[in-house]
Amino acid sequence: MRAMPRRRLAMLAMLAMLAMLATAPCLFVDPKFTSPAASLRPRPASARDRGLSTRRAVRMESLVKHPRLPVWPAWFGVVYILLDLISQKPSLGAWLEDRFGGRVCPMIFRDTEADPFLLVAHHRHSFLAWDPLRYVFRLLLPEGFPAHPHRGFETVTYVLRGGLVHRDSLGVKKSYGAPQDSPGDGADSAVQWMTAGRGLLHEEMWRTGDTLDSTDQELFQIWVNLPKKHKMVDPKMQMLGESKRAEATVPLGGLPTKVEERGPVPSASPSPNVTVRVIAGEADGVTSPVETYSDLAILHITLGAKARWAWRLPKGWGCLLYTRRGEATLGEETLPVHHTAKLARSDTEEDLILSSSEGADILLLAGAPLQEPVAMGANIIMNTQEELRDASRDLQSGYFGPSWDHTEDDAEWLNAVSQHWRYMTQAFK
Repeated sequence: MRAMPRRRLAMLAMLAMLAMLATAPCLFVDPKFTSPAASLRPRPASARDRGLSTRRAVRMESLVKHPRLPVWPAWFGVVYILLDLISQKPSLGAWLEDRFGGRVCPMIFRDTEADPFLLVAHHRHSFLAWDPLRYVFRLLLPEGFPAHPHRGFETVTYVLRGGLVHRDSLGVKKSYGAPQDSPGDGADSAVQWMTAGRGLLHEEMWRTGDTLDSTDQELFQIWVNLPKKHKMVDPKMQMLGESKRAEATVPLGGLPTKVEERGPVPSASPSPNVTVRVIAGEADGVTSPVETYSDLAILHITLGAKARWAWRLPKGWGCLLYTRRGEATLGEETLPVHHTAKLARSDTEEDLILSSSEGADILLLAGAPLQEPVAMGANIIMNTQEELRDASRDLQSGYFGPSWDHTEDDAEWLNAVSQHWRYMTQAFK
């Protein structure tokens, strides 16, 4: 018997395959289709059957790990970067940073990318008495943030370890922060919520004591945009947590910053291994006493091992999640340490559900977008370039108040502020 040509064999094989597929249409069934046999099997209980919310779950839009810059002490931060490059354990640098400090992670958002939030910076530093490089470094970079101007937005300083000493061009000095032996879990945290409004200058210097003591420092700095109609309100400060009362005010008709003490940072414990610190907004039946100019929430969430936490994200709100410690899960997405997740906005309310197998520490920022143009000029945030030019002229003309050097003592600083406002009062009567 003669062998069948290869072409004919291939054709017969193809016809056989088509016949098989024609008699087995289930191979092409839409995955949403349920066969009659499947409908006879017991179906799993739905969320509605279990008494759970049937709202749609949030969707992650992006996950980013922002660069971490070495500073205070810089050489610690450089070591962590090298270890991250050569280590098989990517979380090693994060673990060392959490223990010993030495880096800052600035997260700057473009225009309305995270509306109404403009910037988040995670600072973790150590000032060590035995560090020989500290004495050289502080000649080049002061231990803190010397006097600089703001207008048109709010700064939120959330201190977890250590503290700061505030002085401003309107005549207020204030010390705030956490106890020096704080473990950084947020239980002893403090918040300075400063509304820059029409403008002021302020300095925030690390609370390191009168001598070169060893101190641990950790905080989040958050910039919150102000709506256009509130950009020129009078400056004020709202304080949560441990802080000393204002130690100085401007005499002779000055314009002291309004300081409002709001008590401790409120917290909720919806389950034994979950703690939520409510810096702004509401969560788990607890509302922050901080007054805001737009609808927003800032929450510090601590999850224990095998913990789960749910929060309702309002309709139309944007949301950022930053993992400070550990690793968490959002739905089926993983949130590794030191990563920032941006969630997609939705036209309906959605459920935000976080869980962690071994524990995690997360900062949540959520808010209704202002949907206004953003003009950013360094430390001034307005809506147009013309408004930025106006702000620059006002700064040069003294409307923000006087500047001063961080090395000036309180008497020199207060004298400069007092003389400036005395002159401004006389000049513009």
